[in-house]
Amino acid sequence: MNETAKKLGLLCLLAWASACVLGCASAWEQSYEPALSEASFEPTERVAIRRVPWDRLAGALGSIESARAASDTHPDEWLPERRAAEKAELVTALQLSEQPEQVAILGRSVFRSTSDINILDGSLSAFARSIGADYAIWSTTYLGTAEQVEREPVTRFGWARSGRYRRSDGYTDYDYLPYHETLYVPVVVERDQYAWLVYYVAVADR
Repeated sequence: MNETAKKLGLLCLLAWASACVLGCASAWEQSYEPALSEASFEPTERVAIRRVPWDRLAGALGSIESARAASDTHPDEWLPERRAAEKAELVTALQLSEQPEQVAILGRSVFRSTSDINILDGSLSAFARSIGADYAIWSTTYLGTAEQVEREPVTRFGWARSGRYRRSDGYTDYDYLPYHETLYVPVVVERDQYAWLVYYVAVADR
């Protein structure tokens, strides 16, 4: 696959993504796109977390997308043999040893992030187990830098007038107390940005 095709495939993937993942739910859960054609599975007790190279997975997805675009028939109307061939291509890209007919692609998570993502902090495995996955197969790639607005603390110090009093010579004077306050001002910063892609796979005959 040439470099232009890879870039086009990457743009297609990131069309699914949100630039910033917020809230209490994990990034994996918030960006999850289920494969509605597959049956649901009971939660699993253990899940294997694996990494595959980005170029390998993006290349296969680009090939699949190109085949769909070139088809005169909508994928929903493809014969079972052609759908099975497409699934086999994805299973091969995911480096699974099981036969394609033994596995179910439950869905995938796709998002961009400028914050640190820890694959082993337990959030990915917990979400994968909750949807019945036996495998969570992930990949990531560097996208360059991106500008984002952050709130930066700025502390000010000074003296505040607290009251007034009359001096012995008859003039009015004021009392002052020291103060400091912290304000949060918006600033534009550059952060490294990464694309993340995770496929969730269940073994159908478990």
